[in-house]
Amino acid sequence: MLNASPLNAVPLNGVAGSSAEPEYIVRGQSFVWALRVLVGGVDLTAQLTGTVTVDREEGAAGIAGFDLYIAPGTPVVPPDWKGQTVTIDYISTRQGETTEARSYTGQISRADWNPVNRVLSCECSDQLQQRVEGMSIEAINALVGGSWSEDLFEPVEGRSHWDYAQERLSTRPVSLDCSANGVLRVSSWYAGSPNFVFGPGTTFYQRIELQQSDLDAATNRVEIEFSYRYQRLWQLNEPYTWTHVNAGGGISGFCNWRTWSTDLPSTEMIADSVSGSGQQLLGGVGGYKLPLSMANPCGDGNGWVNTFDNLWLSAQFTGARRWVQTVTESYKLVLATAAGEAEQSSIVQRAGYTLPVERDIAESWGSDPIRDGGTGSQDLSDESRRGNALATALRIGQVQIIGAHRETTLTWEVPSSMAMGIDLSHTLELNDQGAHARGKCRRIVHQFDLGSGEAITSLSIAVMRGGGVSDPLAVPASPDTSLPPFTSSIQLLLGTQLGGRQVDPYTGFAIGPYDEDRLGYSGNYDANDNMPAEIYPRRFLIESREIGAEYRDERTGTTEALYRVGIPNDLLEL
Repeated sequence: MLNASPLNAVPLNGVAGSSAEPEYIVRGQSFVWALRVLVGGVDLTAQLTGTVTVDREEGAAGIAGFDLYIAPGTPVVPPDWKGQTVTIDYISTRQGETTEARSYTGQISRADWNPVNRVLSCECSDQLQQRVEGMSIEAINALVGGSWSEDLFEPVEGRSHWDYAQERLSTRPVSLDCSANGVLRVSSWYAGSPNFVFGPGTTFYQRIELQQSDLDAATNRVEIEFSYRYQRLWQLNEPYTWTHVNAGGGISGFCNWRTWSTDLPSTEMIADSVSGSGQQLLGGVGGYKLPLSMANPCGDGNGWVNTFDNLWLSAQFTGARRWVQTVTESYKLVLATAAGEAEQSSIVQRAGYTLPVERDIAESWGSDPIRDGGTGSQDLSDESRRGNALATALRIGQVQIIGAHRETTLTWEVPSSMAMGIDLSHTLELNDQGAHARGKCRRIVHQFDLGSGEAITSLSIAVMRGGGVSDPLAVPASPDTSLPPFTSSIQLLLGTQLGGRQVDPYTGFAIGPYDEDRLGYSGNYDANDNMPAEIYPRRFLIESREIGAEYRDERTGTTEALYRVGIPNDLLEL
């Protein structure tokens, strides 16, 4: 079964019970009718008194009421009646032919006892809400369908399953209710081909009524402001290289440096310079260290003594920085009918949603030790959540507009024998007493008066009006919030300045004053030239690149889109 109809008997998402050929209601001269009321499986029809009523409306619990006369001597305990199952069948005979149809299935929700008249008044419900509440989430999903997003609604855990079902229903133009047989189903709001046609002379005289909603309730434009926020993780690696001015690297460079030896930077000095620039040392220091003790490294017969393994003649290293940038995508989405697109005729409803994507990694990104990773960015976005939330928001807006355009209700009354088999899922057409209309059945009310013998059924249809065409509810693409990549990955060359001598022993030129702003290594020659000379501080200095505000400040982008919502023009001629 699918929505109370046999599978493959109707098109998927179609109107249950629709048929190629409608049933044309034929007025009769007279009907003989009767009821069959079973309570807890026991036939109590003979005890009925007064009027039996049945009221079923789309999207609501079906209710019924009847009175039972309890003969003297029979004990009555009203609470024991609560929860008893109830079925009401309508039986009609015309020209010797008898037919019957189920009018109601439910349970007694309240039983009031009148000891004077010995009448038990029973109120019944099909327990729509309670039955849905008892369903699993998976069962509700299968029954109701639709869209749902935890980012638009509250998490389902610990909440009402009925509320959850209503949230899913808000994304579909359908109603959830029970059939006369008590089967849960959903039925479309759209009218299809008529299942039943009421022609001339089939309705009670002057019992046709048209009800309309106020203009203010006819929403034809829904404006959605949707904010999607996530974090962008940045990492910038800055490569540095330094070589002693008098040593080109390798053993030959060492031998050249040894002629006029100087202070050298240590591993710790380089690491401190990286952290002092606001960066972290990535992967350690590489290059050429000052050799440890050797017998004759330069081939000149002179030995070399050194026990320090952390001094460098040339060094290559990388400083890395990480930071977090907030990215906010804003969506301004409009759903509108043709009338809603015009400012002078639009009736607007507004909705706002915020979707923040939060990841634990963003909290510690800038402070955790950096051990790997290259220059660039990583967006902590969640495309599936964004797409689902936007699609759900769009469907909610669409359903609001569709629902606002089906508030015109046409109601008429007929003998109950002429309304047998009609359900809320059916499309009805009326062409009588100057009214010609077609629409989806939205309410059925039976009144079976056992005293007067009247059996009257009131039928109501929802008539859609609006016109226009509909656009697919495609999720809009994300706005462009990208930034140009960092282009510099060239080694930053660091200089050397040496003090402790008046004249450079290699060039013969005078050594200038110490420059505290010069990047690289500062130290002194081990041997002076017997003249007073400035002693330079021993230090290693680097600077990190300045990062532009566009890479640090919140990055924003906006997408705007219009979706046209078309409304069928159901037949309505008065």
